[in-house]
Amino acid sequence: MTEIRYVVLSDLHFGAENSVLTALNERPATAGSSGFSADPQRPSPLLGGLVNGIRALTRGQDRPPTLILAGDILDLALSLDEVCAMVFRLFAHLAYGDGPPAFDPVIHYVPGNHDHHEWEITREGQYVDYVCGQPADAALAGPWHTTKLEPDAENPLAGSALLTGLARKAGSAGVKVEVAYPNLALRTANGRRCLVVSHGHYTESIYSLMSRLRDILYPGQRTGPVEDIDRLEAENFAWIDFFWSTLGRSGQVGSDMALIYADLTSPAAIDALVANLAAALTAKAPAWLRGLERWALDEVLKREVNRVAHSERGTPTVTLTAAGQTGLREYLTGPVRGQVRQQFGSVPEEFTFVYGHTHKPFVDRWSVPGYSGQGVCVVNTGGWVVDTADPAPVQAGVAVLVNEDLDTASLQFYRQGPGAAPVPVRLLPPPAGERPSGWHAELASRIDPAASPWADIAQSAAELVAQRHRLQAATVALRGARARK
Repeated sequence: MTEIRYVVLSDLHFGAENSVLTALNERPATAGSSGFSADPQRPSPLLGGLVNGIRALTRGQDRPPTLILAGDILDLALSLDEVCAMVFRLFAHLAYGDGPPAFDPVIHYVPGNHDHHEWEITREGQYVDYVCGQPADAALAGPWHTTKLEPDAENPLAGSALLTGLARKAGSAGVKVEVAYPNLALRTANGRRCLVVSHGHYTESIYSLMSRLRDILYPGQRTGPVEDIDRLEAENFAWIDFFWSTLGRSGQVGSDMALIYADLTSPAAIDALVANLAAALTAKAPAWLRGLERWALDEVLKREVNRVAHSERGTPTVTLTAAGQTGLREYLTGPVRGQVRQQFGSVPEEFTFVYGHTHKPFVDRWSVPGYSGQGVCVVNTGGWVVDTADPAPVQAGVAVLVNEDLDTASLQFYRQGPGAAPVPVRLLPPPAGERPSGWHAELASRIDPAASPWADIAQSAAELVAQRHRLQAATVALRGARARK
């Protein structure tokens, strides 16, 4: 039996009501309430199913696999901190405190945009450790914004005090959550193969907005796109932290952000939202100027809101948009390739890039400039939230399984089917034109979709997806009712 050495999960969005991994209470809707609320003291059936499925596949191994959390684990953008923390604690209890450990005690965590604030806390703590560890007369380096590709190269170590503490409270004193940002690399002993894990938010232009604004304000200072990963983060970290990790915790404004986010799939709702914003911003202008200002603001706001609305997550009908493909290629040829060459000397012959963020899993092989003729194997981890009231069959949640040789296999735990019938748990096929590897075939032989735990997982997923569709319909209705007042 070829053993699973790593399990990559992303976009769990613990704490979010639209995450199928967060348990919900469902009651009749009332004025001002959708009728749904998170229950962070009770595990979602699919959360338990996810852990049970990994245990079933790794039973009999000489050691459990290492867990890699590839961002948006905590939904800090739109959910309460305490709710996110309690759901993560439930997950840790299921994985470490409820029977044999499902994972190695060392967890690798690559924060995303929704939990970017955890990276900010971590890097500031890491810098304090560095400063306090230097001699009294030493010259000090300035704060940095990224980690090395390999965690062992970090000195001092970057670790999440929050997630480590929650995991230990859940039942395992030895758990340690190490942090890499924004990219984590695994290499084979001979260096020929490399697998890079990233959340992937920098594949969308909205996350480098400050870099684009800098180029507009100071034209000519930069002749091409930002290729240095540390500079890219240094220019954009405050924007990402504010909008995607912090704003959701800002009182009533934060609560309303969830309702606004639900509007972004409706063109009519976008127009109404933009009109309301423009009217509010121009309310104190003189009457003779108000119309012109409102028109100008309406045009600018509509452009920017539509940019967010047509992001990968806001386009649930295609696996990867043309803009998403362009952004991914630019990230691979620029920041990723630059970081790999700087730290490893050259780009390994065989290269795999695993990322999440889009919530739409796929496996493909791309020809990318700067990489070998074999191309880059691109693997997306999908996501575990339901964004729409209607089914979006391209959205699904997978666990990317990795063996000692850094071969990957994507195990689909849930997918939004076109109807109410459960969608079977299965392995995604390899890239088009490629035959399944021996390891892929071996894994497939160990998964019987009609047997336990796989059939139970599929049934739980179908029920939870249907519940989230009801949640989204109620949320959009609530937002419409508020807009009419």
